[in-house]
Amino acid sequence: MSMEVWLGFFAACWVISLSPGAGAIASMSSGLQYGFWRGYWNALGLQLGLIVQIAIIAAGVGAVLAASATAFQVIKWFGVGYLVYLAYKQWRALPMDMSDESAVRPIGKPLSLVFRGFLVNVSNPKALVFMLAVLPQFLNP
Repeated sequence: MSMEVWLGFFAACWVISLSPGAGAIASMSSGLQYGFWRGYWNALGLQLGLIVQIAIIAAGVGAVLAASATAFQVIKWFGVGYLVYLAYKQWRALPMDMSDESAVRPIGKPLSLVFRGFLVNVSNPKALVFMLAVLPQFLNP
């Protein structure tokens, strides 16, 4: 990879990273609810979901998903359903007093947090289509 291509990829990664999405919201929510260190488990799940999406793009399945309206709709509605489920759980959650540092926070189970983060990223069709549009520009066939 030439230096110009690498710098372009680096700049694109920064711009993409600065725009918040479902993963950023999931990270903030997990960190606020379970604390800074437990939030890392959610971030691990988000990264695993991202790896799956990159593998899908690299295998060429992303092009099939982008070309197939039905496949894209299935992934999109799965993501919508999961986000609605998360919103419902948050809406039903008991309020917490965040001003008290000694307040007892619920303990998130690590595997549950990883799975939750994984589902957020793997069910995000916007990220899949975005990577399909951006990533191939920086690859040398």
